Amino acid sequence: AFPIVIAPFEIVGNSNNVDISKIIRDNLNRSGQFNALSTEALITNQIDFSFWQEHKKDAVVFGKIEQVSSKVYNVYIYIYDVFSEKSLYQKKIRVHNSGFRRIAHFLSDKIYYVLLGQKGSFDTRLSYVTVSENSNGGRTYKLQISDSDGFNPQTVVRSSNPILSPAWSKDQKKLAYVSFKNNRSEVFVMTPFLKTIPIKLPKFDGIASSPTWHPDGESIALTLSKNGNKDIYLYDFKSKPIPLTTNIAIDTEASFSPDGSKIAFTSNRTGQVQVYIKDLKSGKISRATFEGRYNAKPVFSPDGKDLALIHRVGKDYRLALLDIASRDLTVMTQNKSDESPYFSPNGGMIIYSTNRDNKGILSIISLHNNQVVELMQKE
Repeated sequence: AFPIVIAPFEIVGNSNNVDISKIIRDNLNRSGQFNALSTEALITNQIDFSFWQEHKKDAVVFGKIEQVSSKVYNVYIYIYDVFSEKSLYQKKIRVHNSGFRRIAHFLSDKIYYVLLGQKGSFDTRLSYVTVSENSNGGRTYKLQISDSDGFNPQTVVRSSNPILSPAWSKDQKKLAYVSFKNNRSEVFVMTPFLKTIPIKLPKFDGIASSPTWHPDGESIALTLSKNGNKDIYLYDFKSKPIPLTTNIAIDTEASFSPDGSKIAFTSNRTGQVQVYIKDLKSGKISRATFEGRYNAKPVFSPDGKDLALIHRVGKDYRLALLDIASRDLTVMTQNKSDESPYFSPNGGMIIYSTNRDNKGILSIISLHNNQVVELMQKE
């Protein structure tokens, strides 16, 4: 891991009680690509490069938070290479006091890019469902969105009926999900940051489930049950759904490749639950998984070379990674009930749900070193 120091930011004026340097350290360490440590002393432009060279640190990051008015601050950040003793990046950003965590994620992405030459995935959002028991014995389901580290959770849908399968559009402006509010499985689409009312997709024949967005954000694939048979359809919100699979078996849980030319999906067409890939141009369908009798919930990596999926080992359901070309399948965890994997936008991490002490939790695994970090406990 890249050894760096993230020093505490100097405070000029009143503190806003958000520790930007800690957020940045936690982000970078969670990626598995960095060994980001703190230091007790503030670092200013007078850097003791010899000291950090002796302690084998490759880079030093420090900054300053300067109060401009009661609610406005200037945030300064500096990144120095320890061995060349040169500045790699410096920036001043004006921020409202409500936006400090967002700025910390933005700066984490900037550090990631400056030092590794790769895009970070910290300034992004999660969507997930929580379930809590009511005093009257019922349940409350909440569709929530949060920062990438699980902070700043916001409830965008609340219901006494189950909510399932939230899925972001690629630009993270639209969110599709499944709701049973009308006592049947239906797909809804919302724009959470515009605070508009969720739109229910038309009442198709049978139930609708497992929505996933096309990369262009203009259409979704979803599973429709017509005449009792589940197949995958493409819906563009204007015309009738177009079937992408037509098989007497159950086809579900579609995921688009990054360029939108293929879908991976789950099917039991061979009598086992396995993952298949369909080329949407040629129409050819090929089986992707061959190890084990159960592989499901495939999701393409951002480069289109791998699939994250759920693989059964004995009675346990575990996160696994499939190299599509070689068919090599690697089991990533030792858990009993993993589900719902998704890649970070840069492909460096996978978030998934699992169970710990009879509670659902969200975990992130780094594909750099297999480090696992638990983000939060669901309600």
